[in-house]
Amino acid sequence: MTPELSVEVGDDHVAVVEIRRPPNNFFDVALIRQLADACDELADGGRCRAIVLCSEGRHFCAGANFATRNSPDTPNGPLRADAGPHLYEEAIRLFEQPLPIVAAVQGAAIGGGLGLALAADFRVASPAARFSANFARLGFHHGFALTVTLPAAVGQQAAQDLLYTGRRIGGEEAHRLGLCDRLVAPDELRAEARALAAQIAESAPLAVRSIRETMRGPLAERARSVLGRERSEQERLMRTADWREGLAAVSERRTARFTGQ
Repeated sequence: MTPELSVEVGDDHVAVVEIRRPPNNFFDVALIRQLADACDELADGGRCRAIVLCSEGRHFCAGANFATRNSPDTPNGPLRADAGPHLYEEAIRLFEQPLPIVAAVQGAAIGGGLGLALAADFRVASPAARFSANFARLGFHHGFALTVTLPAAVGQQAAQDLLYTGRRIGGEEAHRLGLCDRLVAPDELRAEARALAAQIAESAPLAVRSIRETMRGPLAERARSVLGRERSEQERLMRTADWREGLAAVSERRTARFTGQ
């Protein structure tokens, strides 16, 4: 437990892991490392059989905060801290840890925040939730293994639509597409996520882990393989004029004027 991440394990063998960086819950390398560490410790501790991933505040996660970042090599940026590991070196640990995760998605899951939500096995959302793979609207490549997790959830064509356009969709459309698994009223969100996790935790834990490895193991392997390309393309495109224009447009709340340079 840290000031930015709380962990509580109940008698039902369900751990509630809450990100505490409200209201937007932007992540960086340090937060993803803390989250991966927590998942690993819960898996090794013996008491926990399923995890509810949630966030404090208005939004589930708005991704990485690029507001003061113009280069992928800038120290202390959201993708790399000093000379330490890259964000995706920590993120892959979330795909490879053995416990089922149910994400309770309130408000927005945007960019890398969508990637974080899709690292979970299941997503519970409300009609008020908003999802967007807005990378192309910023002028760079998607990341967080969305290359494999988004098509796995919604299919190849719908994934391409969401990635190419960067459009924002609400909870109802997300549910129709398969991006979220259960749709409930906002005040029932955490209870529903907890109920699903508890139902999983009632099953034999060794069997669940074994089944999860069969079902999700190939996805984790593919995630590891694609993160390298996602990272290299992000770093290349972050050196373009379009990337700088995309950041400026977001900051100034206007439509970007991309030039292809």
